[in-house]
Amino acid sequence: MPDSLLPNLSRMLRRHWRQTTSSWATRAESAAVVRLVAAAAAAGVPAATLLDAWAEDSRGGQGTRLEKAARLLRQGATASEAVAGVPGLVQDDHAVALAFGTRIGLVGPVVQAALAGDDLLDPAVGNTLRSASGFLAVPLFMLLPLSGFMTLKTTPILLHELRNFDIVAPNAILRGIAFSGWIFWVPLGLLAVVAIIRCSPPLKRLLTRPLTRSRRIAAALDALAVAEAGGHPAAETAPVLAECQVDPRLAKMLGRLTQPGPLGSRLAAAGLIAPQEAAEIDTAGHDSPAALERVAAAQRARSRRWLVALGEAIVPCFVLAMGLLVLLQALIVFASLAEIINALS
Repeated sequence: MPDSLLPNLSRMLRRHWRQTTSSWATRAESAAVVRLVAAAAAAGVPAATLLDAWAEDSRGGQGTRLEKAARLLRQGATASEAVAGVPGLVQDDHAVALAFGTRIGLVGPVVQAALAGDDLLDPAVGNTLRSASGFLAVPLFMLLPLSGFMTLKTTPILLHELRNFDIVAPNAILRGIAFSGWIFWVPLGLLAVVAIIRCSPPLKRLLTRPLTRSRRIAAALDALAVAEAGGHPAAETAPVLAECQVDPRLAKMLGRLTQPGPLGSRLAAAGLIAPQEAAEIDTAGHDSPAALERVAAAQRARSRRWLVALGEAIVPCFVLAMGLLVLLQALIVFASLAEIINALS
């Protein structure tokens, strides 16, 4: 057996594994890629070789994406063009930071600001949401089959028996059946939507875009702060930042910053910040970059509180819904049996 056969076979198997287990880059993977690419671009060092070596040790589809990015770089693409040409290699706000920094000549500072904003994110928020999801998964998979059996099998039998005894089902029973069926089908539909989103990263990005817009606004404020500190007024760089965005609504908001007036007032008029935050920026004078960074940090803090509240509300709402479903189905069964017993007596 030739010595090169085993390495080639191993490489083919790894490539097949990556292609069949593809999922878009995680936050940590995205940050690592954009950090390396930005540092190489700023230092004038070719990143293609590093990405090729990295691809050999990367999980799933991320390895394939790294190979594609390295190929684009060798073909003459810039760092931002290579990242934009490989969907899923990095997350949207990281790609925006790289593209914006490249276009205004401050790729290093802009990317560093974006990654520093990630460092301010509280990992406990993600842990809370994951814990809530894990808690919901087990009872959901246990209750849905039982509730489905009651809704689709037991309830029709009870209604049939009521008709056999010439009993008109009371409105309370009929309404309870309709409501319990609605409660059953809604979680089942949500599970189907989650499964579809899990298998389609582009669809997931589209549907979660409104939920992550606050984080992207904070990243845009950080980018504008870096540009202001580097001598690039926001009126000039905002259209460039708008062109780099993947969120059309955010791009439209940034496009309004070309209007005359103080920066804070323009940001508030565009809907990017609150009026009281606008006053803080307008009164900062030459310290407006620092004020922009403080406002961005406040945006992240509000998003964090909202996500924590959401994570804490999911579990009790789910428990109430499942408890209501069980109660309704029990009442339907006992009320139907009571009607049948009355008819027999």
